[in-house]
Amino acid sequence: MISGLTVADLARDPHEVARALPAWRRGDADEAVVATLDLAARHLHDRTPVIWIWSGRTPDDCPAWILPIRATQAMAFGPRGPARVLMHALRAAVEAGVLAEAVSVLDWHGFVLLTLPDLDDEIAPLALAEACADADAVVLAPLPASLRPDGEDIPLVGPPPHLDAADPLAALSRATWSHPIRVALTLAAHGQSIDAPSYPAEMVSELRRWGLDGTPPPPGAASLAIEDDPCPRRRRARTVLRRLLRMGKVGDQHHTEFDNLYRGAAADDRRDALEVGEALVRAGLLGEKPSVGQRHVYLRRGSLPDIHALIDRGETRDAVLAGEWTAPGPGDA
Repeated sequence: MISGLTVADLARDPHEVARALPAWRRGDADEAVVATLDLAARHLHDRTPVIWIWSGRTPDDCPAWILPIRATQAMAFGPRGPARVLMHALRAAVEAGVLAEAVSVLDWHGFVLLTLPDLDDEIAPLALAEACADADAVVLAPLPASLRPDGEDIPLVGPPPHLDAADPLAALSRATWSHPIRVALTLAAHGQSIDAPSYPAEMVSELRRWGLDGTPPPPGAASLAIEDDPCPRRRRARTVLRRLLRMGKVGDQHHTEFDNLYRGAAADDRRDALEVGEALVRAGLLGEKPSVGQRHVYLRRGSLPDIHALIDRGETRDAVLAGEWTAPGPGDA
């Protein structure tokens, strides 16, 4: 890790700070960005923090923000300072046009990377300033065009063990056995505030109706991670759905070629990958839209709860789709 940055540097622009670091000058812009994030992260506990956020685009050309919040803090939803800043960022993103259901929360070099389909770059700075009104300053710095951040999913399954009891999202998280970030994004997707001082008791049943109805896994249950899924076909389906979600391909206005569903599959596995795609269409998770003579597909908005259940836990309620699998689900293994 680069050293030498101090709290005094927070009064400068993060882009200026990063460009002055040796790592940036030798071509390692990502290392310099991580150094600035590390500095900002150490001071998120301040009463009025300075919040530095880097903005750019992923390899799939999706708008993205890198936050000065460690991936481990997002997973734990604490301490209070980082959790509050994360909620501010999510609120601002939604107010800037982002489809809440399509937000991905990833680990980039140990920090939180949010992928934000449909983000309005002009509204975003204003939305951040309003959402982070309790901060001393919030700065949105552009990443160099050559740096296209990507990352691994941060596990957001179930409530973290040490939730802040004073946080209104904590009770909703425990009642639905869902991570607070999932709760917040589901609330936002249905026009509800993600930072309300309290929520009515009936909000729990509403969240369950919207698809947040998790249950604790039995002791010793198998990993729910996609890479650990014992069924290659289900693993491919979960991977495809996750990629389309990250790219914001939700609704018939955001579609992609059907043949892209086998992207990343080995040549010998492409036929199998396309058959999985057909199964997802039949199950109603993917919709079809012809485009200039080509077959295009998209994630159906009404199926997002089932899409998330398959991505996150390998679960499906569709008996025909389940018949495609060659091994029990992760939670049943």
